[in-house]
Amino acid sequence: MDRRAFIKSTCISGAWLMSFSVTGFAQKEQTNKTGWSLYISIQPDNSVIMESPVMEAGQFMRTTGPMMIADEMDLEWQSIQFSEATLAPLLRDENNKLLYRYAKINTGGSFSVRWTWNYLRHCGATARYLLMLEAGQRLKVPISELYSSRNFVLQRNSDIKIPYGDLAEQASKRTVERHRVRLKNKSNFTIIGTEKKNIDAKAIVTGKPLFGIDTDYPGCLQVVVDRAPALGADIKQYNRKAALAIPGVHQVVEIEKSEKAHFMSNQPQPLVASGIAVVADSLWAALQGKTALNTQWINTSSYKDLNSENELKKLHRQVDNPEQTRETLQNIGNIEAALQAADTVLDQQYEKPLFGHVLMEPFNAIVDLKADSATIITGHQNPMLIAEEVERLTGINALNVAITCKRMGGAFGRRFETDWICEAIKIAQKVQAPIKVTWLREDEIEQDYFDPGAVAKIRAGVKKGKVIAWDYCQSQTKAGVQDSCFPHGLVENYRVQRCKHETLIPAGPWRGPQHLFWAFANESMIDELAYKSKQDPLQFRLNMLQPERELPYTNWGASVKNSGRMAECFQAAAKRARWNMVRPKGRGLGIAGHFCHGSYAAFVVEVWVIDNILKIHQAWGAIDCGLPINPNHIRAQMEGGFIDGLNAALFNKINMVEGAVQNNQFGLLKMGLMKHAPYKIDTQIIANDYEPTGVGEPPTAPAMAALVNAIFAASGIRIRSLPVSEILALEA
Repeated sequence: MDRRAFIKSTCISGAWLMSFSVTGFAQKEQTNKTGWSLYISIQPDNSVIMESPVMEAGQFMRTTGPMMIADEMDLEWQSIQFSEATLAPLLRDENNKLLYRYAKINTGGSFSVRWTWNYLRHCGATARYLLMLEAGQRLKVPISELYSSRNFVLQRNSDIKIPYGDLAEQASKRTVERHRVRLKNKSNFTIIGTEKKNIDAKAIVTGKPLFGIDTDYPGCLQVVVDRAPALGADIKQYNRKAALAIPGVHQVVEIEKSEKAHFMSNQPQPLVASGIAVVADSLWAALQGKTALNTQWINTSSYKDLNSENELKKLHRQVDNPEQTRETLQNIGNIEAALQAADTVLDQQYEKPLFGHVLMEPFNAIVDLKADSATIITGHQNPMLIAEEVERLTGINALNVAITCKRMGGAFGRRFETDWICEAIKIAQKVQAPIKVTWLREDEIEQDYFDPGAVAKIRAGVKKGKVIAWDYCQSQTKAGVQDSCFPHGLVENYRVQRCKHETLIPAGPWRGPQHLFWAFANESMIDELAYKSKQDPLQFRLNMLQPERELPYTNWGASVKNSGRMAECFQAAAKRARWNMVRPKGRGLGIAGHFCHGSYAAFVVEVWVIDNILKIHQAWGAIDCGLPINPNHIRAQMEGGFIDGLNAALFNKINMVEGAVQNNQFGLLKMGLMKHAPYKIDTQIIANDYEPTGVGEPPTAPAMAALVNAIFAASGIRIRSLPVSEILALEA
């Protein structure tokens, strides 16, 4: 291809296989200068096969991504088939840095739609242009006399139409200058903006093998690992003979523990736990062998005294101590003078415990190591990291690592880690045969990289009904503070500080890292100020957001935030909830909203609290995520994300004693059931012409605050420490 070309294509068995590899447009989108890729195969029968543009973890991108390209390509949606897995080919740049060969296919940070919006549409438009060029050549007419629709190129004022499948082979030999390609106007969209079901929905509910845990591999041995239940613990003794006596068990292999600097903090964290791997013909035999080991553990490590409750107490002491070393992140105006001038000052502390990820699909990985190549099959948010770990641990060139990426049964940041991959590689090195490692639920909880425990102290002042001072101080077991979110920019005197705290408790990203706690603490305090100053909580928020203005934003996912767009979400959710309707005693509405990842979301929750028993009745939400590509996708994320936040508020609390998680299974770490969820979540999508933004994480953030604010409205009980289930009982 010459430097003007936008796509790379070949013709295989009569099918046009297009690899969108950018030397022009998409380089502007990517810092790694390699562009993006989406494989599309046009078959001779006029059907189309597409590969997902990014990793799929339940965020709908296997559906929404192809919608963008299919619309610009004028494809018939029903004619498209979708591959079940995504490959991850790699390359090295001139500095020997490992990069994706065609596509930055990793997912996380609610960026998938935002980063693919322009690129994928240009892919589709370019492919359509090439097909029309070929049709024009055949018909000997300019392409201005042609148009495309539903896998055909048609001639205007004529009955002539040519299937894409007939044009594909010759079109694959053409090139196009990028400036000649034109995107559709919004008014011409036929797929974007329409309701499309999850393409995998039927396969999921009928049990098709879409996930890594379902996958088989020729000659593969099954592995279950008995891992140290406490951080840093070592093997004291175990019964190797008893495990080997189990029919079907072939080997018992010890695994050495290791640490690695974590990408969030650059501080060492546990990577692989000490353990004993049982290698067998079947998963059942491996499980029996694990039980037979009867492993005893000993812990003399620096992790042995870790206690989650003690850590939270330290955090409270730090935010209370003015002598504590603090980092000032925001300092606008004069906080102390404003607090002195205020008519009303509130000083409160808010607390959240460690959260576990608790993925519905436990970790699993198939590893087949050869002398100079490797095959890995798993679900991962950033599969390039897998190849890097194979190279680091085995010396096999990362370019010789074939990675097959399966659909993930939940990710939420946890599948951005590589601990389970590294462990599987180490085991495969010792076993010298293809293996599949399957984790148990207890392992997934015990070996987690937890969402940090955190405490915030907020001092806020109101004068003549207006918030004039906001002083926020946070301490957490790890990670940072979302200091650029609202109410930043809304209060004249605004300060955010972070206490320096050292802990060995592992931490990692958890669906909207730190946003959930920021929204919980700040939206709770806003509610408290509204009630204290005898103002309606909704109107109080709207007053803070007026006048509409665009404000700087320095955290991940955006560069500006707009107070008017946030206000519109509050108004829309409240209107759907009939906010001003009088409720019976014991019933109340709570409201909360948040901006993150470029999107605005607000929720109203209705609860009943009678005799200290909580019933969550209904919820109403509104989201502004720019132009809505797939409303079905957005509603699903609004519902699922909000319920995830509710579950965290109600139940999610990791209890660690002496470095070991005590509530390491569902019987001990409770999860929300259907009876705990609202019977209905009514969502309004605020459509506009802004470019699409993320919807995976924004709905989660307001959930905790909306719930506790509703509880206060219903009962007068103000909850500042989570989980809620430790304070109120839930309806049986």
